[in-house]
Amino acid sequence: MFTEFPVPTQAADPFDVAVDAAGIVWFTEFQANKIGRLDPNAVPPTITETLLTGGPRQIAIAGNGTVWFTERFTNVIGSLNPSTNQVTEIPLTPGAGPEGIAAALDGSVWFTQSNAGNIAQINPAGVITEARSVKGSEPFGITVAPNGNPWYVELSPNKIAVLQLK
Repeated sequence: MFTEFPVPTQAADPFDVAVDAAGIVWFTEFQANKIGRLDPNAVPPTITETLLTGGPRQIAIAGNGTVWFTERFTNVIGSLNPSTNQVTEIPLTPGAGPEGIAAALDGSVWFTQSNAGNIAQINPAGVITEARSVKGSEPFGITVAPNGNPWYVELSPNKIAVLQLK
């Protein structure tokens, strides 16, 4: 069975999606500058939206339920507390171009900085650590292996890369 749920905002341009431990579906609305929340188990299923300052691209759910997202064109990594709907936006170096984002089992979040040619980590205390920059690598999508190593794609050189932490 295939079911579609219409996004309330016209031309929102849904870009990425993630599901939390409770089965709530979170998604980015790039053109509408919003994060959407779909509760598919509600009767009827409900969608609520949270307005942001920039267009969110990728999204990830941390183990504690925090919703993390990237805003590539405003150079922001953001988080949304689903209990309070509070949004926190962390500005990055101008031109960094954050794109992909993934939550790690240790509570940290990894993200790519496509324009800057590197990946970075936000630890649970909120400290950002950047990996070595590789000119022209254009890192994009990212995931974190169970051992904590981030794997990511490099668009321009047509490669898959891993940062071996251990």
